[in-house]
Amino acid sequence: MKKIIYVLLLMVTASCSRSDNDKNILSIETKTDHTDSKLTSTENSELFRKFLKKFSTIELPYVFRETSDMSADYNGLQKLDKNSIDTLFAKTEFFDETYCLGMLSDTSNFYALVFLHPASEHYPVLATYTKQGKLIGQEDLLNGACGSDCGLVECTMTGIIKKDFSVLSVDSIRYGYYCDTLGNPIPNSGELIVIRKSGKVQGNGKILMDKEKRTETKTNP
Repeated sequence: MKKIIYVLLLMVTASCSRSDNDKNILSIETKTDHTDSKLTSTENSELFRKFLKKFSTIELPYVFRETSDMSADYNGLQKLDKNSIDTLFAKTEFFDETYCLGMLSDTSNFYALVFLHPASEHYPVLATYTKQGKLIGQEDLLNGACGSDCGLVECTMTGIIKKDFSVLSVDSIRYGYYCDTLGNPIPNSGELIVIRKSGKVQGNGKILMDKEKRTETKTNP
């Protein structure tokens, strides 16, 4: 009889031990109530590690491209949840429409996450965090120049993060012609517009970007 009681006590003890971590996280989530409540560094780190599970690893170099006739596929990606701990870490106006695209590999002093924020088409946003989950910086990876203007022939938006963590954003917009206020084509008004923006993620996680550069080239004689 004593042996049976001893075995039962061991089983109960093991069960309690396994659930301690889950209970601690649940307790922290209840405590925060998804607000800006004061958290200890340890509590914040535990929640941040749980938040990171939404992101799969992205190998560098990373290239994101959208064109005027083709958009990216978001199947299988998790979305942010405005009623969860996501609000403690993500910075976006539309939580329920923002995707967790991935986490960049090869970071040592910080985490680098890529979100897809909603617009007419979703666009990638790079955000860097300390190891404890504090937001360091956030930058769009596309310039967002594409639209549906009269005379638009082709538009491509490309965002690149290279292995050395340099960042390049290039939008290429080609017009066969521009239109007047009545929607009629203006002769010899074709143009190619290229918008470039470059920068780099520093060793401390800060994202430094240069000013946007724009070139316009006539495509009609």
